[in-house]
Amino acid sequence: MANSIKTLMVDAGLDDAAEARIKLAAELAGRFGARLVGLGACTARPPVTGPFGETAAMVSIVNAEVDRIKAMLRASAERFEAVARDAGVPSEWRAFDEYPGEALVRECRAADLLVLGRGGEAEGHQSAAPGDVLMRAGRAILVTPPGVSTFEAKTVLVAWKETREARRAVKDALPFLATAERVSVLAVCEREREQAQRHVDDVAAMLSRHGIAASAEVEMRAGQRVADLLLGAAGRLGADLIVAGGYGHARLLEWVLGGVTYELLDRSPVCCLLSH
Repeated sequence: MANSIKTLMVDAGLDDAAEARIKLAAELAGRFGARLVGLGACTARPPVTGPFGETAAMVSIVNAEVDRIKAMLRASAERFEAVARDAGVPSEWRAFDEYPGEALVRECRAADLLVLGRGGEAEGHQSAAPGDVLMRAGRAILVTPPGVSTFEAKTVLVAWKETREARRAVKDALPFLATAERVSVLAVCEREREQAQRHVDDVAAMLSRHGIAASAEVEMRAGQRVADLLLGAAGRLGADLIVAGGYGHARLLEWVLGGVTYELLDRSPVCCLLSH
């Protein structure tokens, strides 16, 4: 199938939430009959030097940090390989001495879907920042909340907006939508309800031609935050996956002021599949 997932790549790095994320990715790989690629990457942060350089001391500190990172990556590899072996999925491990986001963006040429956590490189350089990867990778990302180690995608909320990113997200999500028990396409709008309804009806009709039954709904914003409405709808549906377009042209404004993508990445209690 053209829309099937054959290779999953998981950020299997050094953060505390990595093991649950690896288990989730391994479960998905087994479901799709896919290969699982684990990626571990971390780089030593440059030490803060004093006014006189203290060169010898700095070299010692850097060497100790490099050794520590190598040991952590070895432990991460062992953890990944054990989970993949228990899940019975074909796998491979890739490790790099660099920022995790940089490695993922480059290596994702080998994968159909990236599985990431919420972590960020600002916190110890131990996991990739999903927003940055989303903008640069050219791949859909599945962002998992901390501690979530299993994922069925039985009920899916599609957050619709008239953007290229949302159209891409729906296409990227087809393997999940095809096996879901319930799919709801929801548009949040401030006005022109009839036009918004026509848009979501079109999406639902397109999905029906893929054999996917989906409802089409419109919710008026009425001054509320869009992310709050989406998360509320997901809660009422019992959704375990939200599908959405990630960032638009005003990504910098979202980063400064907050926005739907930013808030979903920051606080969604369920997995989010995002495309840019």
